[in-house]
Amino acid sequence: MLTPERLVEVNLFVGEHDLEAVTAALMSERALHVEALEGEHWTPAPRWGEAAEAYRALEARLATAHRSLGLAERSLGIADVPAELDRPPRPLDDRAELETVALRLEARLGTFEDALHAAQDDLAELEGARRQLALLQPLAAPVEDLRRLRHVHLTIGTLPDDNVDRVAAALFQIAFALVPLERRGGRTLVAVASAREDAFVLDRALRSAFFEALELPERVRGLPPEALATAEEAAAQARARVAELEDTRTALAQEVGDEAREALARARRDLELCEALRRVPFQDGVYVLAGWMPKARVDAVAERVRAVARDPVVVEALPPAPGRRSVPSLVRNPPWLEPFDVLVTTFGLPGYDELNPTLVTAIVFLFTYGMMFGDMGHGALLALAGLALRRATPFGTVVAAAGAASVVFGALYGVAFGHPVFPALWLQPLHAIFPLLIAAVAAGAVILNLGFVLALVTTWRSGDRATFWLGASGVLGLAFYWVLLGGGVAVFLWGLPVPVWLGIAAPLALATALREPLIERWHGHRASFGGHAVTGFFELFETVISYVSNTLSFIRLGAFAVAHEGLSAMVLQYGLAPGGWGVLLIGTALIVGFEGAIVGIQALRLQYYEFFGRFFQGRGRPFRPLAFAGGSDARTALRP
Repeated sequence: MLTPERLVEVNLFVGEHDLEAVTAALMSERALHVEALEGEHWTPAPRWGEAAEAYRALEARLATAHRSLGLAERSLGIADVPAELDRPPRPLDDRAELETVALRLEARLGTFEDALHAAQDDLAELEGARRQLALLQPLAAPVEDLRRLRHVHLTIGTLPDDNVDRVAAALFQIAFALVPLERRGGRTLVAVASAREDAFVLDRALRSAFFEALELPERVRGLPPEALATAEEAAAQARARVAELEDTRTALAQEVGDEAREALARARRDLELCEALRRVPFQDGVYVLAGWMPKARVDAVAERVRAVARDPVVVEALPPAPGRRSVPSLVRNPPWLEPFDVLVTTFGLPGYDELNPTLVTAIVFLFTYGMMFGDMGHGALLALAGLALRRATPFGTVVAAAGAASVVFGALYGVAFGHPVFPALWLQPLHAIFPLLIAAVAAGAVILNLGFVLALVTTWRSGDRATFWLGASGVLGLAFYWVLLGGGVAVFLWGLPVPVWLGIAAPLALATALREPLIERWHGHRASFGGHAVTGFFELFETVISYVSNTLSFIRLGAFAVAHEGLSAMVLQYGLAPGGWGVLLIGTALIVGFEGAIVGIQALRLQYYEFFGRFFQGRGRPFRPLAFAGGSDARTALRP
């Protein structure tokens, strides 16, 4: 929980006959993060790429059959393969059998699918004709006569109401007739006619005005009322035909649905396996699966792999070289802490040699949030909102915890909804502004020192002794920070002589200015102290400014607490006045929602810039295990 999972570099040497079974076992175990093997004699076999392309086409055909049967659209994976067929997949052998299943399904569904599509298209055409004929009821001419005009170009359709006059104005250069027939829903049914030779000009003007023509099928004849009755009768027959075909599809799904579902699941399983195998290099009939694996899982995975193989499998496990930066990070937290992952991953993923800061981040975030938003009433509302959000997003747990922290600090302040309800257990922000600001800065100093300690642990674990002793967040940096902070406090509060303070700080300041050449000398490289004099001065200046600004940045903890109580008291005062319930409700909603979000942003800013800046880089690569789709999350699957 406090560090990423310890990994080892694993190479599995597998014979050609066992490659499919061994790779499938690894994918089921979800324990190997595959890395490309570097070597000029190790190259992937092209046949697996060809097999993957063939399976992609086969999977598409089976998916089409699956949809044609009206089966539920969902992700099918290895879990959908029946237990009696849950044998090690062999894509090269399975392909012929699955091709046969696809051909059989296509033969059963081909004629039916064509008939269903034809019936659905016919029904859609008739339904459209019904809607159009309903609009043509004002006409007193047979529908077929509108299609037999030889010298006149006539079109009937709808225009937006505002465009009717614009079309008439745009057709000034030709002879035309435009007759509005009916208005409905913001559009006007119009009949527009012109000479045949002017048809192009008329159609262009209508298209530019968003004209929608009414296209009637040839079978619709007679006066509009008669044609409408004919269309309704034909539509009823088409609906009956579609319903009959849907019943046929249901019967087919009951008959061959299990076979179609199983075949699609197997095809997808084999496709995923081929996609994995196309990246596996081989040489002289031996394949090597290389990558990273949790150290705790190596023995169990090796036993599983050897159990499915017919020939010996060589498993080589090596610890990562010290300082190697390409190792992926597998970060696992307890379920109760997982909702707080987002507070860290938004910034970055811990590197392999870094600490996992999720626990300490959750604590610091809740402390800073509660101190800025301390109020028992508003905190309780925020906690209730977070509990409601948990059904939609895990982040609701973070919101609920922030609300609980606000309740705790609200009790320390003795405040609910901006009103003192009992004597403060600690202090009340509006009546102890200066002590609260001092406490906020002191809390910031503690948090920054925690960052220094975590930096020391991280650099010691990584083996970088030079950075541990001389780094900006190392022993030298921590000592210089305490001399500046503690010495400054001692001068102002206890009368420590300034020369004594400066005498202690001067050697540390000089070492800070010459940090770079000292580290170079530590590593055995030549370095010129004189050449770093100017850059060292500016580095010293930047260090001092950053120490002061980082510490004073936490003064916002007290400032927001004071502002929150003042704003809450004002909303409560106006809200309890006659007729002020609207102010109370809206003001409380804005405080809990809007101000609560702002306080969260400020708490994260303190985390990311002041706290994480001491010890956390967040440049890790995620551990992505080789796996079949639809499995559990790697962090859950890899728990011993």
